[in-house]
Amino acid sequence: MRYIGLLITLFVVGCAQLSTPESMAEADWSEFGKQRGVEGQLFHSQERLAKYDTQGVLTDELYMAYENGYGEGKAEYCSQSAHMLGVMGKPYRGVCDDINIWFRQDYDSGRQSGSSL
Repeated sequence: MRYIGLLITLFVVGCAQLSTPESMAEADWSEFGKQRGVEGQLFHSQERLAKYDTQGVLTDELYMAYENGYGEGKAEYCSQSAHMLGVMGKPYRGVCDDINIWFRQDYDSGRQSGSSL
């Protein structure tokens, strides 16, 4: 019975929809991308974002704004201490591996020291 509750929770989380901007303003899509980058979320292709775009407003220009914003946010996210991110128990999705080859190792080290507290 306990496992059924866990399965239901995982199903609901897995089905959660990504909420994209409903406007056609490049600034909104740029801010959306930046926020995702700052949070360490994974980068989405234009095709993937189009699936979540319930208003059908995503254009090539808006995707470029998302992409540029994501790059800014990712740079900010990857500039933080990976060790402290791990100590705090925050998730890491591998988004900084292409920028800093030691990020994951520092993160894992932080996770291990945080779990021993």
